[in-house]
Amino acid sequence: MNITQENTGNLTATLKVELEKKDYQQKVDQILKDHQKKSNMPGFRPGKVPMGMIRKMFGKSIVADEVNKIISESLQNYIVDNNVKILGHPLPSKEKSPTVDFESDEDMVFYFDIGLSPDPDIELSEKIKIPYYDIQIDDKTIDKQISDVKKRHGQSETPEEAGPEDILRGQIVPADDPGTGSSDDEPKETTISLPHIKDKKQQSKFIGAKKGEQVVFNPLKATGNEAEAGYIAGNKAGEEINTDQDFRFTVNEIVRIIPAEMNQELFDKTFPQQGIQTEEAFREKIAEEMARNFQNQSDQQFMKDAIDKLIEESGMDLPDEFLKRWLLESNENKITKEQVEKEYSDYSKAMRWQLLENKIAKDYNLQVGDDEVRAYIRNYFIGQMGALPDDPEADQRMESIIDSVMQNKEEVDKVYEQLLNEKVKNEIKEKIKLKNKKISHDDFIKLATKK
Repeated sequence: MNITQENTGNLTATLKVELEKKDYQQKVDQILKDHQKKSNMPGFRPGKVPMGMIRKMFGKSIVADEVNKIISESLQNYIVDNNVKILGHPLPSKEKSPTVDFESDEDMVFYFDIGLSPDPDIELSEKIKIPYYDIQIDDKTIDKQISDVKKRHGQSETPEEAGPEDILRGQIVPADDPGTGSSDDEPKETTISLPHIKDKKQQSKFIGAKKGEQVVFNPLKATGNEAEAGYIAGNKAGEEINTDQDFRFTVNEIVRIIPAEMNQELFDKTFPQQGIQTEEAFREKIAEEMARNFQNQSDQQFMKDAIDKLIEESGMDLPDEFLKRWLLESNENKITKEQVEKEYSDYSKAMRWQLLENKIAKDYNLQVGDDEVRAYIRNYFIGQMGALPDDPEADQRMESIIDSVMQNKEEVDKVYEQLLNEKVKNEIKEKIKLKNKKISHDDFIKLATKK
């Protein structure tokens, strides 16, 4: 058997696999003999069916199976042995592969298209400038957070009429005729939070509504956001419903939250066992928690901007047409060509970043050891259960839990990836030039949610 590679483009190539009868015949003969030993046909003693009949009945399928196995193993070995960096996996060439007759052909030739991985060219330095947002915490921001905390720990009641701060639960359906509200669609359960209705004209339609009444409104105009409009309209994953039209909402329940009082009970519910006894200490703790959350949000936005900038700096190409074909053929009957075209931009971006991330990890020797994975798992469970007692048995039980998690390869891979991502992020922040920008939380939210 012989495998040769021919480049067909900047990042594409074809592998030619030449197979001779001697490459598969010995294995085929052995399998045929096994079939003969197990055969039981009328007119013949068990295991004595003539080999000619066995070959006629099973020869073609056995040859096909064995040839496919040999090709699969040989392609994998060729790629590994020759350090061929590919994306996806080899696909049978539609243009070059001849029709093979497994019954009569002895020497066979197969062609496989492959997509080659680019070698990312990126160097982290201060020449690369990326914004880092310092989200400001002022009294207004703290007041808003405290207001949310009061609502979260407040009491609910069910008023007769809806007010601007209420939550409505009910059923929604497209209103084909806004005048009559008639529609053949099946109603869907949904929840509408009136404070989240940004358009005052649309919000006013709900104010004063009573249980059992119907409200006709436009979800997209109400929210100004396709995702939020889809949620209100009851869209499920994979559904596509036009939310820029009138819908009819039937009020089944009105919920009003009465905020909790600023007192010791609120302090203890919000921060259990923290010993907070004054409003001043409560505000300081709220600000501390917000600073931690804002740091995470800033880091997330930084990585989003860094990914875009580093992909741009790398100027990396991909074998796009091959990858589109690979996505389509690898997910046969699960995804359409139209979906591949629609989603390919996001897939391509994710692929480019994965290659760059691996490059950065390799260039700067960023590694994650088992001890780091174990420490992460330990801290996770301590965060869930609280501090461990100063007891050797408790520590032993924890080690047993960690050992159990470490046996789950999927979970370990997730932790490994998360820790490596953190190291890559820190390396980028250290090597490039950060352009620190102060920003209010409201403005940051607008920036972060902007497409």
